[in-house]
Amino acid sequence: MQHPFCDRSEWRAGELIIWVVRTLDVRLHLVTDVDRKAWNTFVSSQPGSNLFQSYEWGQVRKALGWEPSYLAVADGAEWLGAALVLSRPLPGGFGSLLYSPRGPILSDYEGNQLEALISAVQQLARHVGGIFWRVEPPIVAERTDGCEQIARAGFVQIPQEWSPWNRPKYEMHLDLGPGENALFQALGKKDRWSVRSALKNVHIHSGASGEDLEAFYQLLRHTAMKKRILIRDVTYYRQCLEELAPFGMIRIFVARHEGRPVAAGISTRFGQTAMLLHMSNDYSVANAGWAIQWEMIKWAIAEGCSVYDFAGTGTSYPPKETDKGYGVYQFKLSFGAKIVVWYGYADYVYRPGAYKIFRAFEQCVPYGEQMF
Repeated sequence: MQHPFCDRSEWRAGELIIWVVRTLDVRLHLVTDVDRKAWNTFVSSQPGSNLFQSYEWGQVRKALGWEPSYLAVADGAEWLGAALVLSRPLPGGFGSLLYSPRGPILSDYEGNQLEALISAVQQLARHVGGIFWRVEPPIVAERTDGCEQIARAGFVQIPQEWSPWNRPKYEMHLDLGPGENALFQALGKKDRWSVRSALKNVHIHSGASGEDLEAFYQLLRHTAMKKRILIRDVTYYRQCLEELAPFGMIRIFVARHEGRPVAAGISTRFGQTAMLLHMSNDYSVANAGWAIQWEMIKWAIAEGCSVYDFAGTGTSYPPKETDKGYGVYQFKLSFGAKIVVWYGYADYVYRPGAYKIFRAFEQCVPYGEQMF
């Protein structure tokens, strides 16, 4: 069914767009002032809520070449679903990508809010020359109702374990419900010793200053050179700090030995979930990474979070000792984190010819490299 849209000249990317759903009648209402509070209140209250569908994340990505659009489905005053949609033009006028990192967020996959969001994004795609809309719905793979709804809505699931520009399909989450003491005692004897011994040799400071970021990034560069991995430009981290720090959504932890930074990490929080964003280490002090990670978990508990997201496993599923990131997986496992297998990636295709070319290019990117 085709729904009525506003004229293309009235569309302004980045506005908050509220779709009001009443039976089969869909009306588009443009809001001139984006309401950050209303957006985050809804998103953070839903199952699967995450930093990457927050209002602030759209602003982080905007400064790095993506244009955010905030789409919400409401029944009267009640919001039912939302999607932060990031758009980015490809070189040479080839078209644009549309992407909802770990989204959309829906209160009910059996309702009609997904269809309403699809209609909204179709209008955006017409305006920006969209090739396809990639989604990463925050539903676990075994949740058949949501998976079937996505397929019925016209999305094509991408049969791959990893992506060079999307969120990990396999993540590790720690339930913070037991509390600090119980979680520490649940660590293995060797891991408790690793944390305690490191804390005798380093002093850990946490904050959100430019000095903290500089210490983290210098260590990250050292880590990248040692492990021969690619890292993001410091601009990315500065933008994260600028957008997230005013709302207490980011914390940088720096471990120093005799005044010298030896390990550091960045954690974020949104709603009930805290997340490991990145870690760095010069490996000069044994187990400093364990101490940093434990301080991050303590911070998450103090902030009232119920889940700590360690991000990707760094492996295939199930993990194998031959996987390149198996050591990273073991580190996260040692803190009691469990693997979460997400639905994965799916595309709603608008221009099949251009989409086929993009997919061929995307699949040629070597493992571990980033496209955007």
